[in-house]
Amino acid sequence: MTGASRDRSHHRLPDDLPAAADTWERAGAVDRAGVRAVAAHGLLGLTVPAGYGGGGLSLRESVEAHREVAGHSPSLQSLLVVHGMVCHAVRRWGRPELREDLLPRLARGELLGAFALTEQEAGSDLRALRTRLREQDGQFLVTGRKRWVSFGQLADVLLVFGVGAGGGTSVLVPVGAGARVRPEQVTTGLRASRLADVVFHDTPVPPSAMVGRPGFGVPHVATDCLTVGRLFVAAAAVGVAEAAIGLAAAHAAARVVGGKPLGCRQLVRALLAEASVAAEAAWHTVCSAADTLDRAEPAAALAASRAKFGAAQAASLATAHASRVLGAGGLTEEHRLTRLDQAARTYQVIEGPTEVLKDLIGAAVVNQARGAAPHADGAVRAQEEDDRARTA
Repeated sequence: MTGASRDRSHHRLPDDLPAAADTWERAGAVDRAGVRAVAAHGLLGLTVPAGYGGGGLSLRESVEAHREVAGHSPSLQSLLVVHGMVCHAVRRWGRPELREDLLPRLARGELLGAFALTEQEAGSDLRALRTRLREQDGQFLVTGRKRWVSFGQLADVLLVFGVGAGGGTSVLVPVGAGARVRPEQVTTGLRASRLADVVFHDTPVPPSAMVGRPGFGVPHVATDCLTVGRLFVAAAAVGVAEAAIGLAAAHAAARVVGGKPLGCRQLVRALLAEASVAAEAAWHTVCSAADTLDRAEPAAALAASRAKFGAAQAASLATAHASRVLGAGGLTEEHRLTRLDQAARTYQVIEGPTEVLKDLIGAAVVNQARGAAPHADGAVRAQEEDDRARTA
């Protein structure tokens, strides 16, 4: 990919991203050339401070890039999510020497980061993690298995979460240091995101690679990263919704039925109206959540959950309505709408399943109704602790 299509506030996209995205989807894999191209355009270091060679953007500024990239390639945007989560963890929780060493290389794309949290039996319940970190001879030995690691096939370093003597802990594990990486089966949604199944067996990691102190990785580092990840996925879902609406609107304007453009039909206009209003409302929620995170407000995690839930719903609505407008042509395997529809389905699952998010948001509504006394209720305290643990 070469050149830059346009400057949208704070970022540039490669000119041939749409064509490259089609190639990746057919192959079921974003290639290394694609990764190098987005790195050259600064997309891998959007929120890394300028002092470390990054773009120094706020989250509010960076969600614009996630929104636009996802409209072309939801798979590529998933790279920006997981790599961005690793950058965020190192910047906020890493020791100064770790930040000095890794952030410039992550920002330039010399190192590619991936987020290794999910396990076969530990998705939405972080308390079920089975990966173990034990100390021996002045280093950590990591043993466990991580599933569905986005871009794990290409990553140079993995942010791994496990349980050590001090509790839940997070460490950066270089790929090739004893980790066995195998491709996962290609999924229907985000099919080019190079998912990996990673197995560790006494993989050695120095103490300097710890992100946060022992016992702090879960839930604190994990929750913090997932909050940022949810915001980025929410922005992506809006981008997918807008792209689907664009396809449907263009078809409605050009297609003539009974001597009139399809877009003159009231029912078709109704579908487009519902989808466009849902997408616009979701985008405002995403922007509001980004501002909340930038200000580090206590309600940041809830705001990101609300944004992700709303945006995922908007993407599902928009792709479903677009499918009705485009008809059979939009259902073919090679059609761009098919890729968008599959991504919308995936957004209902990743970075917090819709059902879990609805439960968290609903619990917050109930707690708010309790006014100033929710913490006086032991049952409410127990529920809040349970909610904080269910963040994957």
